[in-house]
Amino acid sequence: MMEMEAQGTPWLDQPVMLHSSRADKCKLTEAQCLYRNYRWRYWYQADHVYALSTVYFMCAVIGVFTISHLLIRLTPNRVKRNRSWRWFTSVSRYLSYRGYRVPALRYWSPALGVMILGAVGAVFFFAMTLGPKPYYWPTDASYGSSPPIATRSGWMALALLPFVLALSTKANMISGVTGIPHEKLQVFHHWTSYAMFVLALVHTFPYIIYHIRKGDMVHQWKTSVVYWTGVASLISQTYLTLMSLSCIRNRFYEFFKATHIFVAVVFVIFFFLHCDFRLSSWDYFIASGVIYFLSLIASHIRTYLVHGIHNATLELLPSGLVRVSVPSIIKWTPGQHVFVRFLTSDLHLLTAHPFTISSACRNPDEIGKASRIIFYIKPRDGVTGRLRAMAAKNPGCTKKILIEGPYGGVSEPHMAQFDTILVIAGGSGGGFSLAMVDEALRLTGVDSPASEKRAPSRRNLQVVFSTRDHAMADWYIEEIESRLSESTILSADSDNGFQTAVSVHVTDQQVSEVPSTSESGEVKGTAGKMPPAEITTTGSFSLNVHRYARPDLPGLVAHTVEMAHIQGMHLEKKQRVGVLVCGPASMLHDTRNAAALAQARVFRGELEELYLHSEPFV
Repeated sequence: MMEMEAQGTPWLDQPVMLHSSRADKCKLTEAQCLYRNYRWRYWYQADHVYALSTVYFMCAVIGVFTISHLLIRLTPNRVKRNRSWRWFTSVSRYLSYRGYRVPALRYWSPALGVMILGAVGAVFFFAMTLGPKPYYWPTDASYGSSPPIATRSGWMALALLPFVLALSTKANMISGVTGIPHEKLQVFHHWTSYAMFVLALVHTFPYIIYHIRKGDMVHQWKTSVVYWTGVASLISQTYLTLMSLSCIRNRFYEFFKATHIFVAVVFVIFFFLHCDFRLSSWDYFIASGVIYFLSLIASHIRTYLVHGIHNATLELLPSGLVRVSVPSIIKWTPGQHVFVRFLTSDLHLLTAHPFTISSACRNPDEIGKASRIIFYIKPRDGVTGRLRAMAAKNPGCTKKILIEGPYGGVSEPHMAQFDTILVIAGGSGGGFSLAMVDEALRLTGVDSPASEKRAPSRRNLQVVFSTRDHAMADWYIEEIESRLSESTILSADSDNGFQTAVSVHVTDQQVSEVPSTSESGEVKGTAGKMPPAEITTTGSFSLNVHRYARPDLPGLVAHTVEMAHIQGMHLEKKQRVGVLVCGPASMLHDTRNAAALAQARVFRGELEELYLHSEPFV
């Protein structure tokens, strides 16, 4: 990418154009010209050969998922019941759920399918970088100052820029066409960024080697703006890459968040100057700008003009959580999250923070008032710590906020079709589970589509919550009881009601009190709280509190699936099972793998569907 000498201003060649010329006169011998002008070596067509190939590869991958998304949405239900579709669904979900763990590194891998896709990408880039020969020009003639390996790696790195930026935004086009929420695409944002960084290194070092061998490295550095703009962009790219590593990002999240955008802007500016309109290089910056700013504009229009300013009430709970309540007419589905920007200078006015919604959306016309978006926030450092201090100092205080979203979640039609729902949560993921319970109770009695009518039966809702904190367990017991006891949508004898079982696991070992069980089966709760063994609301409800033991998640998923299979045989109707989980990485890993293994039941025709929705938290 470095055939042209810098001249004119120290920033860009003059006159500034959109594209540089492809005119070429080869002064070598005929054989040497044929060698130099070969498709995989020719500098003046390198953007078409390598950059466009990268664009085609990325678009092909997106296209596969787009077609899959359209097939899922448009295929009739009668087709989805046949064996071929069941095989396709169970295999794809196995690949989507199955993960691996490296205990020594405390590392939980992405899903198997994600890793396979990453491996396909790695093969493509390695093949395109290392496959064509030579890496450096022969010394029998002056073929050019740009080593071939540096040329092709530079163009591929540039071609990745639009995709890196598209995958970084929340309201992005890729999510729109594939149906994959932005948070699930973040792994690909990271991986394309890493690929771009490696390609940038491969692009850089051959120049250093070439000019050191030639003996003019110092002269090039002093006289050519190309080199220092390249180094400036590489330094900023190195910062972005290293700081985005999870082990570093999670530890210095607030600092990373505060500096990420600024350094990214510095990187793009110097990268732009470095390319200096060579061939079609600026086309990729134009595409990047259009994609990024359209996404940004779309999200800002929804945030500022559609949603507007909201009032958030803060309350510090005895459990240590901060409860944020926001009256709103925004519509959302269970498990969705929003990005909240607090309009006060002491809460990082310029940054938005993601929170999972812990309440179900109600129709304002039915309840006679605005529905409430509720967050339960576990305070840490930074903004959440300051929220805790505010709520403690001034209980019930109100802050003005902006809401961007909602994103992700489980669709309402899908939730309504499950015969069995298993909700698993850990720690501050309890808020996620409460939203799922709210939604299940709200949908109790809602008829499925005519094509999905089930035989009259009581559906099953099982909730498992695990925490080390006794105060957190008390909070959860109180919240779940309140939700179930206040639900008056259906009477206890409704055919479409949920038979509900809640298990609360307190894993803290530092407790002197020994749990006791009464003759009626009631188990003493945490901190002396005595939850009732059964409450009648929309169906039978049982609550059990377990001390000193973690829930056996693989066994729990397997048992839930087995019971659904038995119920399906009894009703002569295959069951749909939904597994919804939010918690730490280990909890997600165990649940995902159990759900992956259970896909064999779908493949064999024992279940109609087993669906998993997982949501991590840091």
